[in-house]
Amino acid sequence: MAPKISSAEWEVMNVVWANPPPLTSAMVHAGLPERRGWKQKTVNTFLTRLVAKKVLTVTKLGNTNLYAPRVRREQCVAAEGDTFLKKVFQGAAGPLMLHFCEKADLSEHEISQLEQILESKRAGR
Repeated sequence: MAPKISSAEWEVMNVVWANPPPLTSAMVHAGLPERRGWKQKTVNTFLTRLVAKKVLTVTKLGNTNLYAPRVRREQCVAAEGDTFLKKVFQGAAGPLMLHFCEKADLSEHEISQLEQILESKRAGR
C-alpha cells in the first residue's frame, strides 16, 4: 500500500512522475507552478519527507541529490481513492460513482468507457 502524502507533496510528486528520472531538487522546483511561490528550501523539505515516506529514492552524486520515484503514481492514486471513498462515502462506491457522473462533464469517449465497464459488471453477476 502506498503511503499517505499531503496535497503539497502531491504537487511535488506530479513533477517527479511527469519527468524522466533522476531529477535534482532544482529540476523539481523549476517544474512546479509559479503560483505556488515556493522557495527551493521548501521543495527540499518536501523531497526529504517523500524520501522518508519511501515514495522517492535519493542517490548522491557529489554534492547533488538525485531523486527518482519509488512508488508509481497509480499506487498513490489507488490509496487516495480508497481513503476518500471510506472518509466521504463510508466505503460505498455506488453513491460516489453517481455523484461524479452527475457532476462531471464527460466526453463521448468517457461515457462509452463507463458503459463498457458497467456492462462488464452486469455480465459478471
